[in-house]
Amino acid sequence: MGGVYTLGLQTLTRVTFLSDKLAEASAHGRFQPFHNGHLEYVLAAKERCDFLWIGITKYETTPTGLSPLGLPRDHPQNNPLTYFERIQIIAAALEENGVPRSQFGFVPFPIETPENLHLFLPISVTCFTTVCEQWNEKKIEVLEAAGYQVEVLWRREPKTVSGSVIRKMILEGDPRWQEMVPKATAQAVESLNLAEKLKGLHDSHHP
Repeated sequence: MGGVYTLGLQTLTRVTFLSDKLAEASAHGRFQPFHNGHLEYVLAAKERCDFLWIGITKYETTPTGLSPLGLPRDHPQNNPLTYFERIQIIAAALEENGVPRSQFGFVPFPIETPENLHLFLPISVTCFTTVCEQWNEKKIEVLEAAGYQVEVLWRREPKTVSGSVIRKMILEGDPRWQEMVPKATAQAVESLNLAEKLKGLHDSHHP
């Protein structure tokens, strides 16, 4: 199964899958916040398995000196949501989209310290990913070096939605971010007063 598909002005290259539908597999991300691009990815991964483990990268949102990868992603202003807040949002978004809660679960996913990944997700669990930027290619290298089988769902550049853009819009009071996220995320952004939290994080790191 493979081919090239056109979505609007974008070209989506589907990669031939290495396996049939799996009993369990995984998807992963920082999800700061969980947006429509993340939802598309996680739903596509779920279609490929009976049970999906959703790995939360940067699960500890404080700065760390142990991360050799993606250092800007470590900055507190880029990680306003806690591990618990993110899994609550993602669970609600998936249930909104018809995925039963019994068919997915969550694990910390320390891609920042790949030698620890096996402590949270067995190496036998296939990792689904997508490629939308150079960082994704680096993660594939890291996962394969750690012993995981990686299957790319699609390659698509540039990104259709960006967490950094959404955070900037929320910080600046631009309401268009609401069109870029699932209903569950929009509700959480309001209930958690994320705009104020982002402002505090931004001000503390930009005196």
